[in-house]
Amino acid sequence: MEHFVRELEAGLDRLGYDVTVLHRLNTSPRWVARPGNKWVGYAADVALSWYLGRQVRKRLGPDLAAVVSNGPFGWYLPVLPDSARKVHFYHGTYRGQADVIRPFISLSGALKLKWWDSMVLERQSGRGKIVLCNSDQTREEVHKYFGYASETAWYPLDTSHFASLDKLDSRRKLGLPEKEKIGLFVGSSHPTKGFSTVQKLIDILPDVRWCLALRGSIPDEVVANGRISIFRDATRDMLPLLYNSADFAVCPSLYESFGYVVAESLACGTPVVASPGGASTALLGRTPLEHLLVPDVHSLSTFESVIRAILADPERYRAMVLRLIRPEIEKKMGAEHWVGRFRELARI
Repeated sequence: MEHFVRELEAGLDRLGYDVTVLHRLNTSPRWVARPGNKWVGYAADVALSWYLGRQVRKRLGPDLAAVVSNGPFGWYLPVLPDSARKVHFYHGTYRGQADVIRPFISLSGALKLKWWDSMVLERQSGRGKIVLCNSDQTREEVHKYFGYASETAWYPLDTSHFASLDKLDSRRKLGLPEKEKIGLFVGSSHPTKGFSTVQKLIDILPDVRWCLALRGSIPDEVVANGRISIFRDATRDMLPLLYNSADFAVCPSLYESFGYVVAESLACGTPVVASPGGASTALLGRTPLEHLLVPDVHSLSTFESVIRAILADPERYRAMVLRLIRPEIEKKMGAEHWVGRFRELARI
């Protein structure tokens, strides 16, 4: 989401718009910006839209082109000039996520996420606005749960940064073995990212060296495994090297409204074995690489068989990704095209 906001701000600025980004820290009092406990936080999430709307009121005028809100924030706006567009962007829905992550959160947390955060705050935030979404999956959820018609605007991606590089050179720069088969996982060890599936794949694929680019905590058993290279909090500059070093990547998430990892890896030419999500379904579905989509995220045998197929001829798969998938990424997400598409869909 933060990347989306930065790219939108920069793109609209290049087109000549004066852009102001309003958020918790520059619009609201301390109790909303930095709530002291979860109960105050619940109230702050409701109040934030009011404080955001109050700041919008200060900027009203005939030159106001649009107000763009996102997620569960945006249920309150002052009356805007007739020429100003009201746009809401959904990055997914808490309703869609709640059922999937239910085993990992409390019942009260699931009910709050599903009915208050989603069916009240998220739904009201998009009411009466031009609605845009990050993926077709999100667009379908927004229509199913909220009843809103919307368009898919996708996310921006710097395709000059996430691009094909020499595999051996990338491995040398990261200190990785040049001749081993390498698998990659980028994400966190949180259960919803499917990390337990990654751990099982490490066990059943003993001939593969793994690179794990992890945020947050790292399980002890992973640290002790000599076949694993850990890149904690990998920098943006390091990510293209990791993708290009790998023969394949995996993304077994339980819920991905988009999945930047999938798009970044494919933009670099690295095949991704993924569960269905916003990016994986859009980019791999209905192509000769559709078999890289694993419908059942818990099916280890399917993940294993697809990975072994890639490892039998990794360069062939890489060539197919670059020929079939990268042009679609450039079309949907290339920064030079994306802002223009967003502007067109938002009717700004």
